[in-house]
Amino acid sequence: MAVFALHACIVLLVVLLPPIVYSAVSASRYQGVDWLLFSGGVTYPLYAIYWLAKIKNPRVRFILLHLTFVLMIATATAFVSNRSAPLLVAFLPTIAAALPILGSIASRMYGRSRVAVTFLVSSLIALLVGVPSSLLIAYGMGMAAMGNMRY
Repeated sequence: MAVFALHACIVLLVVLLPPIVYSAVSASRYQGVDWLLFSGGVTYPLYAIYWLAKIKNPRVRFILLHLTFVLMIATATAFVSNRSAPLLVAFLPTIAAALPILGSIASRMYGRSRVAVTFLVSSLIALLVGVPSSLLIAYGMGMAAMGNMRY
């Protein structure tokens, strides 16, 4: 019964907190900050991380947690970047997706080929999300720099 009550509370928190935060921010003086309006949505990846941490297989757990991390970085980068952000910010999802390659190289050097393969597979899967996200964010930053294009 306690486990059911815990999950019910977590689900209610995940479902109710984002609209509450949105309405509170939209009624405050910080309504002009776009990313702050959606800050209640941070409960969604936290809830996903909670469930992913319960997966027994460490290889699958690492790959899915890394993919969730890359998606969170891509979403945060898309909300925060604008025309005044440096172009390097747009490539943060790709950088985050490629980080396990360093772990793969280090694991391979120390003779842990199973861990190296896990890191490499995780990076390759995350790069399928990170690279297109970075390109879309860079394109959006470029389009934001254009004016209204009146003739």
